[in-house]
Formats: sequence, structure tokens, C-alpha cells
Amino acid sequence: MRTCCLECILKHLGQATVLMHEAVKGYPFYYVYVIGHLCEAEDEAAEEYPLIMQKILTLRRDYQAGVPVDIDKLVIEIFEIKESK
Repeated sequence: MRTCCLECILKHLGQATVLMHEAVKGYPFYYVYVIGHLCEAEDEAAEEYPLIMQKILTLRRDYQAGVPVDIDKLVIEIFEIKESK
């Protein structure tokens, strides 16, 4: 298990978001990269932020099932955690 890093979680969520937008613009194979970044974000959160990890896991599973996901909501939540430290 990795050492938790909120910045790294945010980085992977940001990369996943960018790739989600690219996937709908004609790069459908980017879908697998989105999943990969969401998995990386899960791993980063697992040790110290299990509830965040669970939310990312749910986002990933929803995305894989074709359900629209809102990563921005989770990013805002993580920023609030950062500000409270």
C-alpha cells in the first residue's frame, strides 16, 4: 500500500477528467486510461482516506458501467480536506 498523498489523488483525478473529455472527442480508447488513473487515485487514498477511496471506486465502477460521473464534486471535497489541515 502507498503512502497517501492528497496532491497525487488530485493529480490522478485531474488526469482522469481530462482523458474523459478526450474520449468523447474521438479517442474512445482513452477510456482505459481514465480507468487506470482512477485506480491510481484509489490506491493513493486507501491508507489514510478510506471513504475517499470508496468514492473513487464508486466513480470508477459507474464510469465502467457507462453511468455519467461527477469528479468535480469529489475534487471539491478533497480541497476542503486539504484546507482543514
